[in-house]
Amino acid sequence: MAKRILLVLALVSTIATLAAWPQATAAQPGVADTYPPYQARYFGETGHSAVNWFLEFWKNTPNALFVLGYPISQPIVEESFTNPGQYYRVQYFERAVLEEHPENFGQQDNKYYVLGRLMGSRLAQGRSESGFQKVGDPGDGTYDASTGHTLRNGPAPFRDYWQNNGALSVFGLPLSEQFQEVNAADGQTYWVQYFERQRMEWHPNESNPQYRILLGLLGNEYRDRFHANDNAFSFRAADNAMPRQFVYGFNANLYSQGTAWQDRNRVMQVSKNAQVMWLRQQVRWRDLHDISGTIYWGELDNIVSDASKNGISLLLSVVAAPDWAGGPGMPRRSNFSDFASFTGQMAARYKGRVQAYEIWNEENRACENGGDCATAGGIGGSVAGADYFVDMLATVYEAIKANDPNAIVVSGAPTSTETNRTDIAQSDTSYMASMASNPKFRTHVDAIGVHPGGQYNSPDQLWPDNPGPGPNWQNSREFYFRRVEDIRDTLVKNGMADKQIWITEFGWATQNNTPGYEYGNSISFQTQSDWIIRAFQRGRHDYAPWVGAMFVWNLNFAVSASATGEPLHEQASFGVLNGDWSPRPAWFAIQAMAKD
Repeated sequence: MAKRILLVLALVSTIATLAAWPQATAAQPGVADTYPPYQARYFGETGHSAVNWFLEFWKNTPNALFVLGYPISQPIVEESFTNPGQYYRVQYFERAVLEEHPENFGQQDNKYYVLGRLMGSRLAQGRSESGFQKVGDPGDGTYDASTGHTLRNGPAPFRDYWQNNGALSVFGLPLSEQFQEVNAADGQTYWVQYFERQRMEWHPNESNPQYRILLGLLGNEYRDRFHANDNAFSFRAADNAMPRQFVYGFNANLYSQGTAWQDRNRVMQVSKNAQVMWLRQQVRWRDLHDISGTIYWGELDNIVSDASKNGISLLLSVVAAPDWAGGPGMPRRSNFSDFASFTGQMAARYKGRVQAYEIWNEENRACENGGDCATAGGIGGSVAGADYFVDMLATVYEAIKANDPNAIVVSGAPTSTETNRTDIAQSDTSYMASMASNPKFRTHVDAIGVHPGGQYNSPDQLWPDNPGPGPNWQNSREFYFRRVEDIRDTLVKNGMADKQIWITEFGWATQNNTPGYEYGNSISFQTQSDWIIRAFQRGRHDYAPWVGAMFVWNLNFAVSASATGEPLHEQASFGVLNGDWSPRPAWFAIQAMAKD
């Protein structure tokens, strides 16, 4: 069957035309960056991932494997052959070349942001056979006046195939009538028709109806002729077929500049010295937004400015509603619009300088919704329902995107737990399942935040098959870093396998005096280092391409804790710096770790 599917371009004139097609270029003159979400589906059959909006187009194409085929390249930038001098980001598939059109982003639900390259037009250029001669309107509704050709079901049922498999956006308009042409692959003559983006061929005697209409492998043909030595087309493993460069990050405290202990530029330099170029900073809405509507940006302006000057990318985790909006937990439903206004103004103010926003934090935990998470392991509050959270997220997502479409919106990460009490917490897997089953969640998130456990267990262990040493923090999967695999399974079951997970907090406590974190007293600085590096290896390689970012908890909380007389607080024990700014083994290991 493979030989019959392969449609070789037989005519000398066609080959001559192909030879004149423009080559790929490493430059990106005037090409806008790809818009979020950054997503991927890896295909081992060809060693490539369909990514980002190319994947969205692929998913929205009926019978995509037969109409477009598998991806055969990473995204590259190429000059257009229909608009010489214009460059577009493209991804090659077996039967098509898809290209981004930034000028169409944000219009008609982004239906035309990605279009098939006009490969069929190029093939038809210069063809003068009778099949390419324009015809008159037969008056039966099959005629396209702009091209002078019909799209009919006789003798081949091309019209039905066109309508049922993507129509205009996939195939384009007809450029010929149906006519007979020799397929050089088997020497047989078939009815064919050319379209702006494809060529159809009818095989009526094929026993399997699925193969009676075949499409030209135009992406393969062009690759073979002009990209033989292009690494973008080379077979690669999943961890080398990512939709975007992997994000390595730290959670950091960047506030309190001017106090004796804080030196924000030093924090950023220490991060850069470790070759970690992303920082996650929590921002409390209640501290900035007055009931009068005035927003006091204050030190946040300075944080964003300093990060920009230092070349640091920021993920802002936005939490804690003001009392006037229903806080200190999530806002009242009637105040969702106030939260959206606040985040929308933030996105507009920091456009191009804040790269990502995480909306809320551990929303499946009661104390994050009206309680106090800093006291006795968290007291008070009530777990907000997953649908309530998703409704809030959707409102905020639209406000952020309206002001900065390039900003990445990350859903708040549930805490890892199997507790199911509304006054304490809800299981993170069941909470995630409820979020993922909500249609709004699928369309209003770019990346999915996750906080896996760790406790007294290495990144390779998981209950029950490979449990940790115990005796405590052992007999539940909530206590393991590999809990992220359970979250992934939940997303797969709910049809969200392609959205990337961002692990926005992970790490291991060391010696501390905080109740509930006693396991840290059994974890040395060296063990902490070893486990952090192994977790990074899992996320970057074993979990590729579905994990896109990892943020260590934390960089510098020991500095502030020591200054306030709590050097053994649990937050300090998670740090990779000591209270005197000296690096722990984990910092040196992260610095030495390859980051690709």
